Amino acid sequence: MIVIVIVIVAGIVGWWFWQRQQVWEKISADLSLGENVQILDMSVGNGKTFINLAKQLTVPGKIMGIVKNEKQAQQVKELIKEEVVADRAKVELTDNTNLPFTDHQFDYVLISNLQQVKPAITQGRVLQEAIRVLAFKGTLVITATTVQRYRQLLEYYRFNDIKVKQIGGQRVMVARRN
Repeated sequence: MIVIVIVIVAGIVGWWFWQRQQVWEKISADLSLGENVQILDMSVGNGKTFINLAKQLTVPGKIMGIVKNEKQAQQVKELIKEEVVADRAKVELTDNTNLPFTDHQFDYVLISNLQQVKPAITQGRVLQEAIRVLAFKGTLVITATTVQRYRQLLEYYRFNDIKVKQIGGQRVMVARRN
């Protein structure tokens, strides 16, 4: 019985990771990322999507990934080496509510599963930091189970091109400042 439960749980977790990968592949195709853009991934996760995005870039294009702990940082750094994208991909162990980047540094800022940031009030602070480091004509991409609650804050910060769609069980908000 325990073996069956373990197999079911492993299957669900594997499906979830596969689904997340599919969502980001669709998003990156929709965005038509240029080869030399600057991207900030504020929620690297297992690093696979991060690496796939890095592979789409050419130098001087770069993707910077935020990781939450040293173990995750080491895992992603190993992936970067294995996939030979060190010239385009870097990770930073830092707090998403106080990013060590200059204002308007990134053309794209990506946030996965923003609703998982706890406490909930911190979600607004993470979003403010994403907006601060986003270029004036940049694009912010948020995936979450619900994204409508972020619309008001984005409109306040003069995002006037905000689109929401459903991709593979996730709500995706793409917001551009023009």
